[in-house]
Amino acid sequence: MPNKIYKSLLIAFQNADLETIDALLIRLNNSEKEKQILLEFADSTDRDVQSFVYSKLYDYDGNDVIQAAVNGLQNEDEIVRISAIEIIGKQQVFEQLPALISSLTDSDELVRCYAAETIAFLGTDLKDQLVMQAKAEQDEIARTGLYYALYSLGATEYLTALLELLESESHVVVIRTVHHLADIMSEANKDAILSALHNLKKRELPVSIKEVLNEYLD
Repeated sequence: MPNKIYKSLLIAFQNADLETIDALLIRLNNSEKEKQILLEFADSTDRDVQSFVYSKLYDYDGNDVIQAAVNGLQNEDEIVRISAIEIIGKQQVFEQLPALISSLTDSDELVRCYAAETIAFLGTDLKDQLVMQAKAEQDEIARTGLYYALYSLGATEYLTALLELLESESHVVVIRTVHHLADIMSEANKDAILSALHNLKKRELPVSIKEVLNEYLD
């Protein structure tokens, strides 16, 4: 049966049939074999397949997965680059910090955002680099990650900058900012953050932002 599933997986990968691939991987019910199959197709020429593979590889550990993530940082697809950053953060690959610093100037704003967040997650004291990037950064989405990272690394003066992003016209920026504020909330900043979130809730808001606020406010 496993060989039959494997052959079906090869066909599904070749056809970029992601729904079938997902179902077959569940039927395979073998995490090591699943990882090896995913790694086999990490270099697929199909961008949808690559994005799928890297999102799945997040659930696995090992040097082979780390190497795939390192390769993924140079991928032309921003979704793959983001997944690669997440894998590096999850596995705490500190030796890839130079690559994460390089990703702070990636062409895609969300990649830059994830890179900053991951640097903070690794708990590395790279405030100087992050401050320089925050001063140069023009995109609000990237700023959410930079301000969050700087605050997480002890630069508490960036709370004000993070709170100001709640005024953004971008729903994505506001939602990411709300999540970040909830994550950094403590006794020291709770009053300021809750006040800002309650004030935000009083405004005319799209459903997506309301739902996120309801996760954190009574």
